Amino acid sequence: MKKAFTMIELIFVIVILGILASVAIPRLAATREDAEISAAVANLRTLVSDASAYYTAKGTFDTNTKWSEITNVPTDKPEGKVTANNSLKVGGQNCIDFLVKDRGADGNTNAPAYILFNKKPSGVSALCTQVQNSEPLKAYFTSKVTGVSANDNKGRVAIGSSISIYDE
Repeated sequence: MKKAFTMIELIFVIVILGILASVAIPRLAATREDAEISAAVANLRTLVSDASAYYTAKGTFDTNTKWSEITNVPTDKPEGKVTANNSLKVGGQNCIDFLVKDRGADGNTNAPAYILFNKKPSGVSALCTQVQNSEPLKAYFTSKVTGVSANDNKGRVAIGSSISIYDE
């Protein structure tokens, strides 16, 4: 007499595996999104830190300086100039626009160098929208720089500032 599984036992195992998979797959997708958000937060912190270190060492942002000379953070134009518009990549898509302004760039000689951050306005993925609206990044989009005479001073982070984006 051979010992083997019956067809009913095999069907029950397949059904149980299907139920487990239906529960596990959405959780894995959510974990991936959380990882992308964490990576974006880390990349933004690194970008500000690298720009601050460069500015501290050089004292100015040369108009010919490229992002690839300052940081390894994935940007839209790594060979683009730091004083030109650029975008932070999240999940392979351009998600957060940024631009460096040197000391006194807005006509006020007392204004420090800063980075201007803007949410990409349209055509972004759901992941990019989640990153833009994440609690840790709100500090970047709402921060202001003293001495900047702009109509809307939000989204500016002074080079060398201590904006905290660790807490949610």
